[in-house]
Amino acid sequence: MTVDAGPATTAPASVSERIYLALRQQIMRCEIAPGTTLDAASIARRYEVSKTPVRDAMQKLAAEGLVTILPRSGYRVAPITFQAVHEILDLRAAIGPHAARQAARYATAADIAALRRIVSEYAAPLDIGAMQQVARRFHLAIARCSRNKRIVALSENLFDELERLLRFAIDFTVKTEEHSDEHTALVDAIEAGDGDKAAEIEAAHIRSSREFLIERLMTLGYLSQGEIQLGSPARRAGS
Repeated sequence: MTVDAGPATTAPASVSERIYLALRQQIMRCEIAPGTTLDAASIARRYEVSKTPVRDAMQKLAAEGLVTILPRSGYRVAPITFQAVHEILDLRAAIGPHAARQAARYATAADIAALRRIVSEYAAPLDIGAMQQVARRFHLAIARCSRNKRIVALSENLFDELERLLRFAIDFTVKTEEHSDEHTALVDAIEAGDGDKAAEIEAAHIRSSREFLIERLMTLGYLSQGEIQLGSPARRAGS
């Protein structure tokens, strides 16, 4: 495993911050797979530092739920669980339609033009990573159109976590044309100022993506039907 500290920033980051950012990026992009054991000593050797900044970075990753601290044996990258999938997608379903509704209220002509430029990128051949980035930029642009900074911040965090899940959706590119059509319809609704329709389109898009993602994760063996049944809200409520 090679730890890449990423591009330099205008303000130099601490060693622990650089290690944290590098590992976080690799975990989110699944360059370090779920369940992988990380050894602080080997990372420290790679950076030619003591274990202290590595431990600081790991503590930060653990606080975000990205790694688990193993007593006296290192760290393990958090596995993908139905609970995590459910929580991420549930919050996405709550925020996305509201952002679309607000975008229909506040989006300017320049905002609409920017959204259409992003949608036009679906016309080019896209690999999984590229398509994810186009989708991310599109939905974050809509969040910004809501003129609500907290919605933007929450959306950014959600798409960070979604990127990790979507890296397992090997056939995600088959949905390129579908995404283009859905996003075009969403931009049309926003341009028309129809908040109800924009919210409805976004809600349907999120439901479809949720079903697709869970099906793919099950097919690839990262989720089981039993885990989904045990982790469902209805089962936890005793219904």
